[in-house]
Amino acid sequence: MKFRNRLSALLCTLVAGAGIAHAEPSQEITEAEQQLFLNDQMSGLKAPITLSYTFKRSGTQELPFQDTVEVRVIEDKSGRKVSTSCLSGSRKTEIPEIEAAQSNPALMCFLERDIREMERMTGGKSNYFRKRIRLALSEGPKALPVKVSFGGRTVDGKEYRITPYANDPNKQKFPKYLGKTYVFVLSDAVPGGLYRVDTVVQDGGKAILIEEDMVLAGTGGKG
Repeated sequence: MKFRNRLSALLCTLVAGAGIAHAEPSQEITEAEQQLFLNDQMSGLKAPITLSYTFKRSGTQELPFQDTVEVRVIEDKSGRKVSTSCLSGSRKTEIPEIEAAQSNPALMCFLERDIREMERMTGGKSNYFRKRIRLALSEGPKALPVKVSFGGRTVDGKEYRITPYANDPNKQKFPKYLGKTYVFVLSDAVPGGLYRVDTVVQDGGKAILIEEDMVLAGTGGKG
């Protein structure tokens, strides 16, 4: 089935744990899910425009690196299209072009890569990790007000924080990731609505094993 917005499909994948299907209102989408996946963050952007995010990995478990994520919006006679360049080289994650996108596909880039990395490092299944993220979001994490810096000014934002594996019934299989934290920062005052996504894995002594951080760095006029 073709979706106008693949981020909605990603949410539905998280809802189902496997496969893609439309999310119905009876499934009681939480505020966090609505804000992250279903709100219109893109249609108000004037094309052509490129949203540029920095992506940084640090910590002791994996080699550190820096890369970029770019979301490009163009509009021509055939309509409005949004394409995403999700990292580069061997780290590149393919994200399909979206017609008439509403939610910001940079979030899909981050989460799909994160899920694949969890699969690689643990031997677990991607659908299982999607399900854990979905369950954590379905618990209704509350938005915390924050301030973010963008374009030389400080603006209001909100932060959602989840720990999907803390109460995992299969936590003995992934003990290193029990405290893995996801932080999502949104702001209506920044282009594309999504300001930052961050994940942190710490050891028992609170040393950082892996941190991956994606932050909106700026915009350009080329789609």
